[in-house]
Amino acid sequence: MSDQEHTDPTSPTIILIGGPMTVDDGSSLDSRQPVAEDPTSHVTHASLATSLLWWLAASSLVGRLLDSAGESAFALLVGQRSVVELRHDGSLRRTGLRAVLPGGTTELELIRTSFDEPLPDSYTETHKLESWNGTAMGTVGFKTKAPSRRWRFLKGSEFYLDRAGVRIGAAVLIDTSETLTQGGNLLPGRYVDFEKRRLMGDNSILVMPHTHRIESLVRGYLAWVRGGRPAAEKVSAPVTTWDPTAPPDPVHYTCPVPVEAQFGVTGLVQDGEWRDPSDLEAARALLQARYDLKIGIWDLVGNPTLRSALLSSAPQAPAPAKVAAIPAGAAERAQKRVAARTVERAEAERALDQIAASFGPLEALGWKRPAEGRGFMRLPLTDDYAHWPGADPFPLVQLEFEISKRQSSVSAFTILYNQVDIAQYVTDRRETFEGIAVPDRCPLGKSPRPVLWRALGGWADDVDWPHRTAALAEHTRRWRAALQELCIQCRHAHAKKFQRTQHPFQDSEPT
Repeated sequence: MSDQEHTDPTSPTIILIGGPMTVDDGSSLDSRQPVAEDPTSHVTHASLATSLLWWLAASSLVGRLLDSAGESAFALLVGQRSVVELRHDGSLRRTGLRAVLPGGTTELELIRTSFDEPLPDSYTETHKLESWNGTAMGTVGFKTKAPSRRWRFLKGSEFYLDRAGVRIGAAVLIDTSETLTQGGNLLPGRYVDFEKRRLMGDNSILVMPHTHRIESLVRGYLAWVRGGRPAAEKVSAPVTTWDPTAPPDPVHYTCPVPVEAQFGVTGLVQDGEWRDPSDLEAARALLQARYDLKIGIWDLVGNPTLRSALLSSAPQAPAPAKVAAIPAGAAERAQKRVAARTVERAEAERALDQIAASFGPLEALGWKRPAEGRGFMRLPLTDDYAHWPGADPFPLVQLEFEISKRQSSVSAFTILYNQVDIAQYVTDRRETFEGIAVPDRCPLGKSPRPVLWRALGGWADDVDWPHRTAALAEHTRRWRAALQELCIQCRHAHAKKFQRTQHPFQDSEPT
């Protein structure tokens, strides 16, 4: 590698950390290998993202990157907040990352307000959302609980990082989530999201686990950039049918625990090109072992004299080409969890079928149980309308009754959440809705599905369901009256929307 390639990064830098590991059952694999029956590399990703050994390597690098970036520099963490360790009985124990990361941790809260609601005084504004006609759609902002801490966990929707990332100003972003790698093909739309939500400016640094899928994402992104960032072709999404009776996927629960590893910098992208990571890894390893050395990591990598005197760089060994098998120990744990979930699901189905015998008062008022869920009922409060021309019709406003294992709730929802502020509507009438919910709780909240009623007791508890459903039937009559004006607002908004369907919103929403 030439000396010119060792300058401080002046465009987004991507660093991948991974390598060979021995996991808890004694089997060995490399995090960069493809894994059988796991096209999105969930198994290796989960293993690295929750590994104490991976985080020790990552924090040793990121700590030095922050030192080089200045006294106030900090890292923003998206994804995992804990590591797992193996207990003697074979189960997993979680430990919070705050116990692992030196220098203290805190939260950085990222929010979006409702429509014209102002940000609270303690938040920094980053972007005002608007519709096609200039209507206020909310404001994006953030605040940090303890600004002196250098490790900051993202709290809130990462969807808004594209509107806030540059202003947040993290020197390093550590992404251990699977938001951009799970499910589906790697297409231009995903590269757009990767660029907007992860690459926060020319001097930003992104650190990620090095899996086969993440390397494919990065390589695809770089090829997309070199090709001029072509727009995504509009293709029809494949028609898939969700089967609520299908058993859980064991891969989703599979997490090998590394007990020995040679984790380090195994991938490096600077100035839009792959670089040899060996010098950066050698500098990381030296500074981890010699914490007394007060040399900037980029100075150590970029200065030819320091590099030749202090670094022992070895060429990075390529990842094995063969497909790795899922480690047997992790697969066995996953099967046990799947079996436990299957038993619990069967118990829930039996209990909910018995509870359904008490639904008569609700069904008489129009509540219906959809085919896809036993513990769920809907009550349309309007006729069905198409959200967009050609879309399947759906009620503009509906109530939703859900029974979980330990509690029950009723929430309100509108498909026009971009045009009608349902959270503000119910908040403005808090006294009315709290009076309906008595003696139970009425949390409301600022969610697009405000909870109008919540009570302890679910399908696993001893609840007087005939009494509860009779009370909910009475509540329903009052909710209908209290939400009548909302239904009128939604009908007007829907009519106006269909008059201007040629004007899409400037700011799309997460699906």
